[in-house]
Amino acid sequence: MKEKEINIRPLFPNAVTMMALAFGVSSINMSLWGNWKMAVIFIMLAGFFDFMDGKVARLLGVSSKFGAELDSLSDFVSFGVAPGFLMYMWSMNPQMRLAALMDVSMKPDAVGVYWAIVLFLAMCCATRLARFNSLLDEPQPSYWDNFFMGVPAPAGAGLAIFPLILWLASGNELFHSRAFAGGFVIFSGLMMASKIPTLCLKHLHIGKNLASFLAILFIFFVIGLLTFTWWTLSILGACYLISIPLCIVWFLKLKK
Repeated sequence: MKEKEINIRPLFPNAVTMMALAFGVSSINMSLWGNWKMAVIFIMLAGFFDFMDGKVARLLGVSSKFGAELDSLSDFVSFGVAPGFLMYMWSMNPQMRLAALMDVSMKPDAVGVYWAIVLFLAMCCATRLARFNSLLDEPQPSYWDNFFMGVPAPAGAGLAIFPLILWLASGNELFHSRAFAGGFVIFSGLMMASKIPTLCLKHLHIGKNLASFLAILFIFFVIGLLTFTWWTLSILGACYLISIPLCIVWFLKLKK
């Protein structure tokens, strides 16, 4: 009797997803220890592996509903919980937390309000992921082909930690203020839960000349990321912010 062959190909994309989850959870650990740089890097690595798991699944032809669900759970932890927790630990420095413990009157403002912002980000991320999954099998109008509905979870995480990245790049304490940091976390949550069109490159047709230019630009980006990490990420975040209103204008033109 012939033994059944065991197909291990479906394990590869799920293993990549697990790597994304591992880096997301590790970011939380780095936040607890106050290692802000590694906490940010781990979130970025979670975003990279989150991008790669779908590519690996399509390359091997093993896309599955199980993989999609696993990916959503990983995204919620890595991009819904980890960034908010990181920003909370970073903006609520040890001295401030100690002062809140010693003075009860400071607790609602110094602890409760900012922890509520962390919860808000997690809830918005969960809303975004649930809506994305529910629309997977529903046909969308053609003018949505080049857009996401709302900010994707990895990009939303990047927006949430943008003040920290700016602070690491410049050292300017303005970016370290609780109001500025909290405002970006709220903005990120709203953008993830919204239905605002944002850039999606999956179906974007690029000419050969533009592709060559983008390839050169990508090389410079990698070099910048390795040599001037925080400034490069700051510029990338600023460009993404600028792209949001541009995408809205482009979307409205296509819709007409």
